[in-house]
Amino acid sequence: MGEFNNYWTPLTYDATSDETKAATAFRGTVLPAGEEILEQNDSTLVAVNHAGAADQTQAHRALVDADYDWKQTLPDALGPVLGTYFAEGVADGELPLTTDAITTAGAGANTGTAKPYFNFPRPFLDDRTSGGESDLRSLRANLGIAEIPDWTDTETGLTHTAGYASLLAGFSQAFPSGHTTYAYTVGLELATLLPQLGTEIVTRSSEAGNNRIVLGVHYPLDVMGGRIVGHSQVAAKLSDPSYVSGTVLPAQSELADYLASRCAADGHGETLEECIDEVGAADEGGYTNAVTDAVSQAPVTDRASALTAYRARMTYGFSQVGSVGRAAVVPEGAESLLVTAFPTLSADQRRAVLAATEIDSGYPLDSSSLGWQRIDLPAALSAKVTLDADGAVVSVETGQAAASVVTEEPTDDPSTEPTDEPSPEPSDHGTVPPVDDGDRPGDDSASPVATHVTTAPVRAAGASSLAHTGSDAAGIGVLAALLAATGIAAAAVARRRMRG
Repeated sequence: MGEFNNYWTPLTYDATSDETKAATAFRGTVLPAGEEILEQNDSTLVAVNHAGAADQTQAHRALVDADYDWKQTLPDALGPVLGTYFAEGVADGELPLTTDAITTAGAGANTGTAKPYFNFPRPFLDDRTSGGESDLRSLRANLGIAEIPDWTDTETGLTHTAGYASLLAGFSQAFPSGHTTYAYTVGLELATLLPQLGTEIVTRSSEAGNNRIVLGVHYPLDVMGGRIVGHSQVAAKLSDPSYVSGTVLPAQSELADYLASRCAADGHGETLEECIDEVGAADEGGYTNAVTDAVSQAPVTDRASALTAYRARMTYGFSQVGSVGRAAVVPEGAESLLVTAFPTLSADQRRAVLAATEIDSGYPLDSSSLGWQRIDLPAALSAKVTLDADGAVVSVETGQAAASVVTEEPTDDPSTEPTDEPSPEPSDHGTVPPVDDGDRPGDDSASPVATHVTTAPVRAAGASSLAHTGSDAAGIGVLAALLAATGIAAAAVARRRMRG
């Protein structure tokens, strides 16, 4: 997330007392290099906020997602049939291991010291310059955010609020989004327990993140930052084998058995896979969202459109600001996010799948994300992976109804016979094969639905110790690594000068 320092220099936030908080919160300076990208950050936010506020259904979904309650947010990711089973199983206490796994994961979601460090103003402030104390250059002091009023759901009796006043009263800064971090943390946990619908679940998490923009409480870059943090924290937990064996696998078995039994009782098949196919949970009978906006320009009606919506939210329409076309970079431990989707693949093979499905380099926040900004997990979770006879990943085809692994049939082509020619030295960088300019992986016009990619060894990013620590320590370690990448020490001097 340290790339944000290229766009904004924060004033040091002093949390000593309410008086010092009020005198220092939400202040800083927009840098020349950040003026254009932060203007787009504002304009995209306003477009999404105004569209969402005008649609009562989406506005209400956004208010529900603001509650920090996965039991309300996640069920509809499974579609109306399995989502109902899931919600009832949780409410009735039939899924204790599943409930504990997701709840514990969500409780550990956090953005650490990033919010107070960056001290970025909330978009709905009446005056984002704090009376002229912040230099926003050409950015508007007031964005004209459409605030969405509280709503009481007559079916549940619950009142949902965006919490505008409480965010300001608590001096809660904008970057990165904590709600988005939570949404991805709980979503990725459930996707690990139910990988058959992982694509839909993680896309639902992206909607929850986008709903922070709908409410006008966060900017697109905040949401992108929250996604990065959420992925890194869950991957750190899943990199602990004892966590996988002691928590994940028992909960996965519990959830699959429960859903299968409910399906069988209602005549939807004898296995979970049969049920998913019967009710269309990975297709038109699954997660849907009819609302469109400036970023997600087509409704989510099936798996293919979910993949398209998710990829659009990975970049929020920003142009590439860094090096384009760089080799694939898979963060160390990221392969653990595929541990239940591809249990027969090795760690290296899972890394190759992630490399084959990631987006292009150079989008905002990529340079300091250790590779997390590029990871397109819904695409990877929907892949058909083809291995050669030696176990190398030779192609990845996304957008499949179910994840699968196949091995190429050996050929008798004499051109493949061994030769005495020496093999080229392996690269320590992963590569995605060259594509035409109009079909570049990061191009918004390119569809992620049917990707055929040949992969090579992949470069890891991150401290080697992270993959071998306990789950809690790993979560803290990964967040620390991301925050270390912010260049806090280097930027502190500039902040002190500004404050002085």
